[in-house]
Amino acid sequence: MSEISPKRDPFRWTILALISVSHVIGAAAQYGINTLAPFYKDELGLSRAQVGLFFSAFYLAMTGASFGSGWLADRLGVRRTTLQGHALLGICTAVAALSPTFEFGCVSFFLAGLGYSFLNPASTIGVMTWFHRDERATAMGAKQTGVPGGGVLAAILAPSLVLLIGWRGALAALGAINFLFGFVFSMLWREPSEEIYEAAPAPQTGSAPGSLNVSALLPISCATAIYLIGQMALITFIPLYLRDAMGYSPYWASQALALTQGGAMIGRVGWGVVSDRIFGGRRKIVLILIGAVSIVWFIALSFMDRNSSSVILMAILFFAGVSIVGYQGVSYALIGEISGKAKTGAGLGMMITINAGAATLGTPIFGYIVDRTGSYAIAWQVLAAAVTVGMLSMALLLKEPKRAESAALSQA
Repeated sequence: MSEISPKRDPFRWTILALISVSHVIGAAAQYGINTLAPFYKDELGLSRAQVGLFFSAFYLAMTGASFGSGWLADRLGVRRTTLQGHALLGICTAVAALSPTFEFGCVSFFLAGLGYSFLNPASTIGVMTWFHRDERATAMGAKQTGVPGGGVLAAILAPSLVLLIGWRGALAALGAINFLFGFVFSMLWREPSEEIYEAAPAPQTGSAPGSLNVSALLPISCATAIYLIGQMALITFIPLYLRDAMGYSPYWASQALALTQGGAMIGRVGWGVVSDRIFGGRRKIVLILIGAVSIVWFIALSFMDRNSSSVILMAILFFAGVSIVGYQGVSYALIGEISGKAKTGAGLGMMITINAGAATLGTPIFGYIVDRTGSYAIAWQVLAAAVTVGMLSMALLLKEPKRAESAALSQA
């Protein structure tokens, strides 16, 4: 029997655009960390592992705060949560621009990560509230294009700003944009009409009323944690990989990151369409397919050297972006369907906590492998092996909700 949907407000597409821009602005500050790495690494006297620790500090904050920020987002609503997130992220990113030492930078990026931890739960609640199941993975993927979109913006804008005002000025500008956009978002946001909401179903079997189904959330959270390690290692170290191993200038190494982020934008919408339309709303098979394709590109990177074709290298980086940086729209839709609308923030917060904890460890470990071995090829191969573990664990352990069950939960 087909699912009966209430009348759909066309304003949902405007809301989706607003949420997506929020992600672009927030992610531009986040990815300023790795985009600007070739410019601040030598000035601050950092190793590759320390550059990875800057990103880890950001994600460590997400590890500690995401469940709490998701819980608050469920209660405070999208408007207030997003405003608070952008304001804190903007202020702390601007402070990071003053960093005289590695320690100061770590603390600043940690606090910026606290602000960023509010944005994903709030935006996911927005999509779950405004969109129904047959559009949800596509909409979730579209709003998640804002994250690589922010990476593209950072990769294009930040190096150009460096030429004018230095890396410190560029980082401070990304922070100021975030702070101001928080108030713009607050003025433009509105809640959907009442008829969007429907009666909540009975609680899931084995779950107490009003509680999260943790056992159902753990497999997807742990498997995507390994996917996130692959994603963060890729986007953090592309500029340094291209500069150190492939002989690119710092400017063009940073610019090339935009190609990977552009692929991610295509992937986040494209995989959502694949899930919604081709696989009839199934998420698990799409996530497994993404993992398999990602493994191929990491192995391909391990065979590249300075004599390799630049066209082939750029193609690999693009398609790696489509796959390992493009999976999150599908995974977020699945989390929302397992958790239900009323618990989407908490469910996503739990997943991000586990994901961010893995990324906190995984990103500097990748840099450590390169530092100790002097080889990016070995690091790419280790990364491919790790993603294989994540893909297989998802295939064996993840139980996707049945269509009728997830449709009921998504209305909760």
